[in-house]
Amino acid sequence: MPFPPKLTPLQSRFVASLAASLVLLAVYLFLSKPHFAYAAELGPRIPPEDHNHYLIYDEGESDIFGEGAQGQEAVKIVSRAEAGVSALANNAPQNSNINVGETQHWVMPKDVIDGPGGTTGPGLPSDKLETRELDEEVGGLKKRQDGKRVYITLNTCLQPSPNTTDGDASNSTPPQLQMYISLSQSNQKPGPESGNTVEVDGGYAIYEVDADNDVFVGVSAPNTTQFAGIWNYEIAASVDAPFHGSKSNVTNLHFVDSDNHAALLITNDTTQAQPNETVYQDWMNLSPPWGVFAANHNDTAILGVKNSFCGLKNTARLAANVPGIESQNVAKMTNRGLGGKPKEQFYITGLNATSQYWGFLVMNGNSTASGNGVVGGGGTVWQAIDFQTKTEDNCALMYNLSFCSEVAYAVPTNPHKFDPTTGLPGLAALYDSHAAQMYQYFNYSLQQIPCNTTSSAQYSLARNCDDCARAYKQWLCAVTIPRCADLSDNHSWLKPRNLGQPFVNGSSISASQLHVEQALLNSVATNSSRNPLIDESIQPGPYKEVLPCKDLCYDLVQSCPASLGFACPLEGAGLEDSYGSRSNDSGVISCSYLGAAYYLSGAETMEAVAMKKVGLLVFAVVLMNLL
Repeated sequence: MPFPPKLTPLQSRFVASLAASLVLLAVYLFLSKPHFAYAAELGPRIPPEDHNHYLIYDEGESDIFGEGAQGQEAVKIVSRAEAGVSALANNAPQNSNINVGETQHWVMPKDVIDGPGGTTGPGLPSDKLETRELDEEVGGLKKRQDGKRVYITLNTCLQPSPNTTDGDASNSTPPQLQMYISLSQSNQKPGPESGNTVEVDGGYAIYEVDADNDVFVGVSAPNTTQFAGIWNYEIAASVDAPFHGSKSNVTNLHFVDSDNHAALLITNDTTQAQPNETVYQDWMNLSPPWGVFAANHNDTAILGVKNSFCGLKNTARLAANVPGIESQNVAKMTNRGLGGKPKEQFYITGLNATSQYWGFLVMNGNSTASGNGVVGGGGTVWQAIDFQTKTEDNCALMYNLSFCSEVAYAVPTNPHKFDPTTGLPGLAALYDSHAAQMYQYFNYSLQQIPCNTTSSAQYSLARNCDDCARAYKQWLCAVTIPRCADLSDNHSWLKPRNLGQPFVNGSSISASQLHVEQALLNSVATNSSRNPLIDESIQPGPYKEVLPCKDLCYDLVQSCPASLGFACPLEGAGLEDSYGSRSNDSGVISCSYLGAAYYLSGAETMEAVAMKKVGLLVFAVVLMNLL
């Protein structure tokens, strides 16, 4: 009787392993077969308008509500949600109208939570790649340990209108929508009577949770008789990051200056890289990533959507660099300002005189992509800032000059000679060319100084001719192009100018009108401008000047050779008529220096944040050594 061949130990292990694999494959096919049959057989019979079912798409498909990118019909799977509960797909915002007192219900199904992530796009230039990679690595570890993090976000896009017409601004801001969350299958319709409440602040709400099952959401409109109409909102779910963003506790926008119809705003520095580094050039060559909305303080209804991108887009009357809005203001990248780092600036026009405004910095999508299927595609809103326009019309906001490129503030003007709409380029050219000519005279004198010589023959071991040229240009631009303020501005650091000259409309002032002594009308310092060109060619009439900072003069004297004869006036002997002092209050510009912006020095820079992190790391190392 033949016997089967005897297997070697290695062959025995292989056979046993193969048998186990075949058993596991059979179990897998047995368990998964009903799922595939269910999707194929029942999917086509689900009506497209049935909100109790959600869609699962093959990889590569982009259209969440129609055919995919490859033309394949979407496969539909019945959800476990109750009737009246609409499903949310990953990074696919849903827009809905909701009436007073109504509650609507949504679900982020488990299949979506367990499904693939979305696309992010290339992103912004960054000089912190190592930090970002470390954050991603730590985030991935957290997901493996605690389950999948999901984000539910809401933006209020439209609000009802007040029923009253009494003009009471305090009654013009509608109440907020409410969002409710349930993680229980027994409570699939959370609302005012059940579920965890998520605060909606300024039209924005976010809920984060590590979930491994369906997440149920309720959105409720408050009962109110003071407002009529509907709310409109956008809700989105994501397994990647919040689809809508709000940084309501972070300031990334600063007020530079204004005239009576326009304002100049800038962001923080975007990088601390040097001009010869790639990331610096990437930022300067980038299409401006941020936008700005502006709203008058009288438009208090906007407070109801101050943290909502779509709400601001539908409500704010002024915008810059926001897609989909026809009337746009100017936005561009610049390296003007302290440190010479890349930043974005906004020139906002169409403002009212003597008015206060909110400025909202926003980002459309995640800066490089937006909309359906994009991680962070719903946009982000930063904390609003306040700024104010001037009253008089003889100060004009000016920036982007050719020679005095760091000048960016209001300067004395005459609106009859330089039209506020069309005449500002001519005004800028007049100021700039005069400063450039004055600098050329100085440059002739500087060329007589032995700059390229041995250290023992130089005029200073601490400064050189490059330092002198830089200091002179800073000083020259600040004194020949004075920073203008309203004559009615009563801040103590402002210096009256041209008091004895007629206004641009031909009228004149008297001492009794200004409550000043007659001597001020006769004094050279207060009866003329510091630059004769202003009185001769511009003739702005009376105004006030933010005096240049006295450290600009001191820096000039310290940086240049004594043979050039530079000197600063003494205290009590003319210094106070020509120069001002910097304030310890970061929000006050008490003297003029190039690159000045309100509250800029009070903002935390990227470099400061990095130093804090280094300090914390050093502290941690020391602490570990002590233990």
